Amino acid sequence: MSTITKEVYIPTSHKINLDVELPADCPTGAAVITLIVEAKDKQTQDKPPKPKNRIAELYGIYEGQIWTSDDFDAPLEDFAEYM
Repeated sequence: MSTITKEVYIPTSHKINLDVELPADCPTGAAVITLIVEAKDKQTQDKPPKPKNRIAELYGIYEGQIWTSDDFDAPLEDFAEYM
């Protein structure tokens, strides 16, 4: 059994989406997840956390792995008769 803690902001709609990366040693297959809600102090309760900029996390993830040929925009010989 593993214990995972994640702080979230509960909006007035009372709906949350949990995006949690589980440890590699966590078994796959059927599981039971227990959610325990503990109220934080009132000062931090009124302020929603700043959302993560997930797009910024992805910039550069494939750096050096993707390339474009120098003649990418050159006409293709197979389609010369149509041009």
